[in-house]
Amino acid sequence: MSKGWIKYLVTISLGAVVSLIIVLAKNIFSASTVKEIFHILTDAFFVPGVVITGFGFLILATNGGTFDMLTYGLMRFFGMFTKNPTKYKTFYDYTSAKHETSRSFWYLVIVGIGYIFLSLLMLYFYYKY
Repeated sequence: MSKGWIKYLVTISLGAVVSLIIVLAKNIFSASTVKEIFHILTDAFFVPGVVITGFGFLILATNGGTFDMLTYGLMRFFGMFTKNPTKYKTFYDYTSAKHETSRSFWYLVIVGIGYIFLSLLMLYFYYKY
């Protein structure tokens, strides 16, 4: 199994654990109607979907350089209180070094959208019954 699929499996597993916690917290086993069950399942799939997709888009924003100035400023500020100041003398040096590597984020967006799709499917059944 390639290393790329491990990220998907871990993310799907984490979303499933969050969904299970929500299902158990809302006590799905005491639901008396089918409509209540679909309501609980809609919530259980929507929450991890939004959170996982949100983290994916946050990484996208970070890769685009949205938080570079804030990160550089905090590094310089806290570097004043340590023996070894930051290795970047200018903001240009920092951004040049940072943008050589970027984190992948599409696996988060894809899995999150999958959970949102499952939530919409449960919502369809909620309104159907």
